[in-house]
Amino acid sequence: MPQLAARRPAPPPAPPTQAEPWLVPRQRQRTARGGVRPRTLLLAVAAVTVALVAAGGVFVLTKGGKGDEGPQGPPARLAAGIFAADPAAKTDGRDQELNAVAAADSTVVAIGGEYDNVAYRAQFLVSTDEGRSFRPAAVRAADGAEPPGAEVPAHLVGTAHGWVALGTRFGGSVLWTSPDGRTWTRQPNVPAFGPKDRVNRVAGTRSGFVAVGANSARGDFTDATPVVWLSPNGRNWERLAGNQLNMSAGGGTLSLLNVAVNGDIVIAQGIRVKNPKKPLPLSVVWRSADGGRTWQETPIPAPKGTVGLSVSAMPSGFFAVREINEKSGKHGLAFVSADGASWAKAGELQVPGYRRVSWLTASPQGIAALVTADQRTVVLRSADGKTWQNSGTLPLSANRAVRQFALTTNQTVMVGRDNTGKDANALLAVRTAQGAEVPVDLSRIPGARQPDQAVQALTAVGGTIAAVGGTNGAAAVWTSGDGATWRRSEPTGNAFDRPGQQRLLDVTSGGRGWLAVGYGGVRPLRPLVVTSRDGASWRAADGDAAFKGESKTPLVTYGAAAGPKGYVIVGEDGLSAATWFSADLSTWKRGGAENETDLEQRRGANRWMRGVVGGPFGFVAVGGLTEGDAAPGGAGSGRRPAVWASADGTTWKLSKPPLPAGVREGWLPYIAARGNVLLAAGTGLTSTGRRPLAYLSGDGGATWQEVRVPTKLGSGDVVVTELTATPSGFVLAGTVGRPGTSDVVVWTAPDGRSWTYDNPAGTGLNGRGDQEITGLAAFGGNLIATGTTADHNGRQPTLWRRPLP
Repeated sequence: MPQLAARRPAPPPAPPTQAEPWLVPRQRQRTARGGVRPRTLLLAVAAVTVALVAAGGVFVLTKGGKGDEGPQGPPARLAAGIFAADPAAKTDGRDQELNAVAAADSTVVAIGGEYDNVAYRAQFLVSTDEGRSFRPAAVRAADGAEPPGAEVPAHLVGTAHGWVALGTRFGGSVLWTSPDGRTWTRQPNVPAFGPKDRVNRVAGTRSGFVAVGANSARGDFTDATPVVWLSPNGRNWERLAGNQLNMSAGGGTLSLLNVAVNGDIVIAQGIRVKNPKKPLPLSVVWRSADGGRTWQETPIPAPKGTVGLSVSAMPSGFFAVREINEKSGKHGLAFVSADGASWAKAGELQVPGYRRVSWLTASPQGIAALVTADQRTVVLRSADGKTWQNSGTLPLSANRAVRQFALTTNQTVMVGRDNTGKDANALLAVRTAQGAEVPVDLSRIPGARQPDQAVQALTAVGGTIAAVGGTNGAAAVWTSGDGATWRRSEPTGNAFDRPGQQRLLDVTSGGRGWLAVGYGGVRPLRPLVVTSRDGASWRAADGDAAFKGESKTPLVTYGAAAGPKGYVIVGEDGLSAATWFSADLSTWKRGGAENETDLEQRRGANRWMRGVVGGPFGFVAVGGLTEGDAAPGGAGSGRRPAVWASADGTTWKLSKPPLPAGVREGWLPYIAARGNVLLAAGTGLTSTGRRPLAYLSGDGGATWQEVRVPTKLGSGDVVVTELTATPSGFVLAGTVGRPGTSDVVVWTAPDGRSWTYDNPAGTGLNGRGDQEITGLAAFGGNLIATGTTADHNGRQPTLWRRPLP
């Protein structure tokens, strides 16, 4: 029997360019395996995928390549209880946040999401009793299907004629609408919101909506120009910019950050910077009397000591708060206006330790200011802006922040983010108009929080199969002797539990034992390398000096392989590829190259390694590179497949398989071997979407030829998500469909050339939501697979077994 080996590190999204240094899976904006880049839990960053609630079922496999019925395996299982969260963990391992909140009558909606190093899951929480209790709102795409993942709701408004939420996705903005705040529709992408636009605020008008923001031709907003969007119904939007607005930037840049509406009068507040190299931002205000179509700059009084400005609408017009800095301390000074043109001084906002006003809002009963003071947030309410009363406080710390608040008749609802623990949690606090606390526990809201559970890779050796991934933000390994029952392995010391988020991405076994690798820590991320003699007990190995990185540069391990001469790890050091070698799992050294540019990045060009395999040929690694220009055949960032070979695991040589005709870009996260026959696979980008990319070598990686993989499987992108070798050939797994409706496809080939495919059916393989295989291994006469099934309510791992083809 030929030697079998397969290494399957979790693949990246579209690999990095020089302008966007790759920072590991924290930037995986779902679908991570399909090439989309996520957002971290910061509103300034766009971003990450979805999740699941699924009922039990049976996987039935049909042969799609030739039309005849294929082998059927035993029932599949949802694996949340198999690869279970750690009951002793003090954190759920996912970062949650609430970014915005709005109220209309007694209905309150809070929006945000959660992120688990793999996917961002958008969340809409709704209350119909003024914030006393919340539940997840129903969210659907316009066609009734599951909405795409990796989308971050950031801005929200609720009115008597409807609700609108705006957010970010990879490549642009995203829009949701609702008639009542209880059910939401993710609208098709709106052309008015361009890929270089940034929405900063949305508000309701008399019968429609208005949003404001900025555009940047460079993409970094050092050249920001103002943009206004108008909509009669929340679904159709008109974009106004440039000469349509007649808003002067004064020779510098201008971004619109805030908007307030009363009737047909609209007030827009912006920041003007005359010299981006020496930014001295100046707050400026424009007024529109025709619903936002024509604008005139309008002054708001600025007394001596003014250092800031906030503006909002109120039932009788508008109000503004100037931050005043005097020798006696800081306080807020309120101004009111009936028409937004002429302003009168009202009252002062003063609380002990006053620092600034972070948000203003209003309800039919009056106006309110959210004031940040020393170690707390204070809600101040007023009927007219002249007299202000304390309506509740919330203790704060350096890592706890309130982002917004909303008013109802009797309640104040505050939302934000709490970073005081090992992972971030959403902040949701409710106070009565008199300041009394209304208890609201997010952990008791079904679906609001879900523990981190992920299986990233499988490897089978002898009578043991191992799965690696993580739960509760810590690394995890599970082993099985039959592929059906699994046991969680035990760490030694801090092998699986360190500061920051941890995840194991690959696992291998050789003559000296087991090796698993991944990433961990707080930024910059660091290698996570653990070893085991028997697969049951693991210890940390990344304390070796070879794994020490520079203080500000990410150093990450993605893939691992065992061969006759020892063990190899591959990954990245900043924008360069990185390798490590050990003959005995005890001592490690960094690898090099015959030509240093084979591994090291240069200006306009970078390298990344994702997978590696060992065998009689030595070691072969796969990944990608950029050369700083467009790829042949079309515009792009120049990302292309890359293969590295090493006879001894220490000195590497780069080769560049050519891109197939019609493919603009491509990269290779996966490689598997049967003796000297190697198959490398990944994703290619064409003018119509994504397609599988595969290359075959019959001489141990010395030469490569393109292999065509069937792609006529249905509508949407076709993406490879996993690869393994079996005693009878090679197996590829992937997905077909658009985000939110992706199903699993499995290809098999005895020689790596002649492919047939299956379209498996059943829970976790097709149907509503996103289905994906993340690990494959041949074991005990079966093909064992781990994966995920997800919809907007959550996600969980799956475990599937079928007879080997």
